[in-house]
Amino acid sequence: MTTVEPRTEFSGSSKEDQACAKLFWQSLTLHPPIESRLVSGDVHQRLPKAGPGKQLPNYAHTKTDDDPKLDQFLSRAHGEMMYEESIKLTQKAIQRQETLYTFKQQKEERKKKEAISQSVRRPVPEEDSYDNGEEESEIAAAMLEMDKFDEKLAEKGEIDMD
Repeated sequence: MTTVEPRTEFSGSSKEDQACAKLFWQSLTLHPPIESRLVSGDVHQRLPKAGPGKQLPNYAHTKTDDDPKLDQFLSRAHGEMMYEESIKLTQKAIQRQETLYTFKQQKEERKKKEAISQSVRRPVPEEDSYDNGEEESEIAAAMLEMDKFDEKLAEKGEIDMD
């Protein structure tokens, strides 16, 4: 028996043995189920054709006469929708400006408080009390981080730095 790529040859065997071996290997080969085949004689794959004249006309796609009152009504309704949309956008823009103004005021107040706190001399902490040096450095780092955030917003045009 010699092996050639995907096939196996039974050289030196009788024709009857070759036929039995061929039948055996074919019985072991799995065929795909009928449902997965593209075409099958066992399954009816097409629906029956509709006879002529059995279909009702489709009125959804037929052109209707334009009614001027209907056109006026639809144009008025569209205008009102556009007006309401513009009012909503305007209100959102106003709210955004108010928020930005509030942020600006809070930033100015924060800077004033920071300037005051830096100008006031604090008493030297006693050795027994909590070390305020760490707390002050944390506060200064947080303030610096907030200022960087405000600068990024100003670069993007989301807040006025004036």
